[in-house]
Amino acid sequence: MKCPLDHTELQSKRYEDNIKVDVCPNCGGMWLDKGELEAIQETRERDYSEELARMPDLGYKAYELAQQKIGRRLQCPHCNNEMEAREYARCSQVMIDVCPHCHGIWLDKGEIEDLEIFFERSRLEAGSLRGEFFASLRTLFE
Repeated sequence: MKCPLDHTELQSKRYEDNIKVDVCPNCGGMWLDKGELEAIQETRERDYSEELARMPDLGYKAYELAQQKIGRRLQCPHCNNEMEAREYARCSQVMIDVCPHCHGIWLDKGEIEDLEIFFERSRLEAGSLRGEFFASLRTLFE
């Protein structure tokens, strides 16, 4: 397969829990087949807690990223159909390129780390909300 940005041959690499991904040695982008992002999301090999502590929650980041990708027409390296740029999970502030046909995902350099930080933040917030919910539920019965 070739990189959708610079047409360099993608190289097969192992990421985290031995998940096979395809990486461009030139631009650093990453191709994920259907299901590989979910597999990465389930692993917790890297700790991003320091990055989370330093990272402000910037609502305008997704808009700026979308503006950078407007007009960019990438061809899927797997099935050669045109990919669509969209924000992952509509609240991650990470714009990814998705193939509507084979459901593969192209990530520009650094976007996999941004997504892993989003996954970790989501886990922490879910745990916090769960704790708050049960604490408020307990007060109902006191």
